[in-house]
Amino acid sequence: MIDLARLSPSSANRQSLEYLIVDDDAFKSDFFAQLAWGAYVQPKRSPPVKKRPVAYIIVLINKDIASDNICLLDAGAAIQTILLAAQSKGIGSCWLGSIHRKAISQIFGIPDNYDVNSVIALGYPAENPLPEDAQGTPENIRYYLDESDNLHVPKRSVSKITHLNRF
Repeated sequence: MIDLARLSPSSANRQSLEYLIVDDDAFKSDFFAQLAWGAYVQPKRSPPVKKRPVAYIIVLINKDIASDNICLLDAGAAIQTILLAAQSKGIGSCWLGSIHRKAISQIFGIPDNYDVNSVIALGYPAENPLPEDAQGTPENIRYYLDESDNLHVPKRSVSKITHLNRF
C-alpha cells in the first residue's frame, strides 16, 4: 500500500511524505488513546479491545523537504491511495485526522523536523456503513446510528455537486 502511495502525485515531485507503520502490541494500546473515533456517534464507535485495528500507518511530512501547505494535497492523494489499496485487499481502513499529534510524536520518537499529518487505521471491517443522500442543507452531513445500530453516512448527491459548463 505504501509502495502505491509513493507513486501518488507530489507537488513539484518533492516527495515529502514518509510513513511509520505501527503493528507492535507494545505500542498499540498507548497509541490508541491518542486517536478520536466516530465523533458524531461517541462512544458507540470507539472500537472495543478485541475489535481494534491490527495495524496503523502514521503519515508524516518531512519539513526539511516541504514546509508549505501544498504538501497537504500530497498527503490527501497518498492517503486516498492507501485507503483504496486496503479496500481492494479486503482490509478495513479509517483515516483519522482528530489525533493528538504531540503525544504521538513523543511515543514514537518522531524528530521535530516531521509533522504528524494523519493516521490510517487498518483491520478487519466490523460493519458496512450505509451511504445515503444528504437531505436539506450542506450542513446536514452528520453520520448517525439508527435504531438497529447501523451506521448511516449522508453524502451530498451527484446532482448537487456537479456543474456542467456553467454554474
